[in-house]
Amino acid sequence: MYTVHPIRCGTLDLPKTILTYMLDEGVTVASPVVVLLLLPEDPDDPVVVVDAGAEHGEAAGRSIPDGGPDPIREGLAEHGVDPGDVDYLVLTHLHHDHAANVDLFPGSEVLLQRTELAAARDPLPPLRRAYLDEHVAALDDADLTLLDGGYRLAPGLELLHTPGHTEGMQSVVVETAGAKHALACDLIYCRQNLRPGVTEIRDVDGERIEVTPVEHDPPYVPPGLHVDVAACYESVSRLRERVGPDGVLLGAHDPELLDGAFPRA
Repeated sequence: MYTVHPIRCGTLDLPKTILTYMLDEGVTVASPVVVLLLLPEDPDDPVVVVDAGAEHGEAAGRSIPDGGPDPIREGLAEHGVDPGDVDYLVLTHLHHDHAANVDLFPGSEVLLQRTELAAARDPLPPLRRAYLDEHVAALDDADLTLLDGGYRLAPGLELLHTPGHTEGMQSVVVETAGAKHALACDLIYCRQNLRPGVTEIRDVDGERIEVTPVEHDPPYVPPGLHVDVAACYESVSRLRERVGPDGVLLGAHDPELLDGAFPRA
């Protein structure tokens, strides 16, 4: 059993069309960059961090004034964890806002899908700026394990290859004291991805933003940034099946993550 603790470690002003495919052109949403700390109930089980945050300052043409390693280090310390206590660093994918601070965890085993590393080394031209060469190069000095599909990391902790946003993206399914939780990363940016009929969402400062509801309220709206929109649908469907009807899907940039740890009452 684990608890999931979101750590805010940056802010990105994202076009709504990136959050939700072809919806609300011209709208910008201040969205958090989030690292997830997974703390086990059993002290013999591993401590896990999911993703490594963003650079501080400018990266990939975007300003991230509150990024860098310090917010991660401070967020871990709030839970009595030092970077050296982290057994595994799971990289869901290698976009610049998820893979910037791998060197903060020199003693951790880094888990990454082999297909994602290949995609980052030779990205599709429209996606090239999402991958930074220095982040890929930093993996050469890491204790890197490349995965080929699903992997059971520990009791109650499973990695799944969930492509769509990127070719090699992976998600984490976590057993908690409540329902199963799927850390679906950038398959989900905001609450409208999973609740397409909503008429408003929040930004990271708590401001309410009116959005266009999707007619007929389908079960999912994919992100606007993807390599395969059909794979996004399939991956979300697999995650929903894996966590069951009472399960919870969590995205990587949803401001509602910051309301507290999971499971929630």
